Amino acid sequence: MNIVVVEKEVSLADLKVVAQEFYQTMIKGVVDIEKEVVAFGGEYHIDANQKLTERDSEQKNIWGFNVYLNRPRDTWIEYISLINIRPSEGNTAMEVSDPKIRERIKKIVDAKII
Repeated sequence: MNIVVVEKEVSLADLKVVAQEFYQTMIKGVVDIEKEVVAFGGEYHIDANQKLTERDSEQKNIWGFNVYLNRPRDTWIEYISLINIRPSEGNTAMEVSDPKIRERIKKIVDAKII
């Protein structure tokens, strides 16, 4: 399984190659909003989630999303993942409900993909 951990930047072209393994025009991702590290790829968000926890990211800082690689940047992120269900932290659904966390995710993801 091809999962790319991005600390600095990754090209859109490289992500499109990784996306071919499962979803072609969409890629799953998880982001550590504290360390500003993103993992892209895998069949499920938990695959990329595991890569970040192996690198000492804390689960409370990791959020899942999808990037639709052929959409315009202002609409390409979908903030939905099973790993986002956290009733104890006020997120009771798969979608990230906190607008501040969503904006943080968008800022980090947009900065990583060149």
